[in-house]
Amino acid sequence: MIRTGITGLDEMLGSGIPRGSRVVFSLDPGVEGRLFMFRTIETALTEQKKVLIISPHSTGMAFCSECSSHDKLVNHVNDGSVVILDSRTRETINLSEKKLQSRKRAWKTLIQETINSNSIDVVFVYFDLLYEDLGLDGALNVLPAAGEKGKITTIIEHLNLEGDSLIARFVSERRFDLIISVHSAFTLVPFFNFFTLEYISWSQIPRRSVPYSTGTKSISLYIPKIIIMGPASSGKSTFVSNASERGLSVDRGDSDGFRTTVAMDLGWLHFRGFDITIFGTPGQPRFDPILPQLVRNAMGIILVIDATKPDTLARARELLMLPSASKLPLVVAVNKTDLPHLMDEVMVRESLRLRDDVPVFFISSLKRSDVHFVIETMVDRITRHPY
Repeated sequence: MIRTGITGLDEMLGSGIPRGSRVVFSLDPGVEGRLFMFRTIETALTEQKKVLIISPHSTGMAFCSECSSHDKLVNHVNDGSVVILDSRTRETINLSEKKLQSRKRAWKTLIQETINSNSIDVVFVYFDLLYEDLGLDGALNVLPAAGEKGKITTIIEHLNLEGDSLIARFVSERRFDLIISVHSAFTLVPFFNFFTLEYISWSQIPRRSVPYSTGTKSISLYIPKIIIMGPASSGKSTFVSNASERGLSVDRGDSDGFRTTVAMDLGWLHFRGFDITIFGTPGQPRFDPILPQLVRNAMGIILVIDATKPDTLARARELLMLPSASKLPLVVAVNKTDLPHLMDEVMVRESLRLRDDVPVFFISSLKRSDVHFVIETMVDRITRHPY
């Protein structure tokens, strides 16, 4: 297997990319997606793979300087575990081979000879200038083929100027074993970055879009805001506490002597490869004016209701009428089912007027396993949401 080095993505892929696969990272114009390729190169070298990098847009030294692990990559070039075919290679072929077919043959021969003479395991290709010089079919044909199990793995970075039509063509023609498109958007969350698993030949994982954030040398799967909302005393603070690895609660006593959230509960957790921030909102009606601002830029809502208090269902329905709430992935957690209750799923769905595809779970927020199952379902729904 070849791992991408991106925690969470490798888990989705079944621990990595099978040997002999052909992979494309297809980048939207303007998206900062270079780290996908860099992280995969660095991981392959850490795992002592022999690497060929085809970089027609720059010299080998310039390419190394762009990499987030510059010194290590230079060392690997010097010790022979990395070979780079760079802009000078392209210039030589273009000057010596004037006809398109002869250029294709020259590239194919050179790549195959380099693979054989250096016992290459993985080929990394910066595809755009090859595409410009040789055409799409010609550029793909000079590279190792897809689906050659146990042979060379080929990983391509491509700036997609043709949009969804090119992705659809890649999927329909099975040119790649793994297609990942990388996007940025301004929906829901400002400067929202996400990648989409468009096609995986070795897995039945459905198409899904995954939000991420970038550091100087890393990519993290990142869900910046999941809202936990519900009527007062439904167990939201307990839910946030048991979901979180660390958190903060802003509570005080109300007029009945109970604790009530007066601003929000905050929780942070790392779950299934995702860094997640969760916000528990106050349930008292007097706090309703601040709720639209809290829901703003959220990526999903978990509605927590008290199974022992069917009279609070009307209040729960009011909360779902907030601006933007209907546009977000929703999961309903019917809490306190460890106590005597008469509420059932039919009652919940009818009272809240839920769509058939909205999951309803009966849980106890005192049980961390119940809470994490709800979080896992929400993560799944967020990654399937059509951004």
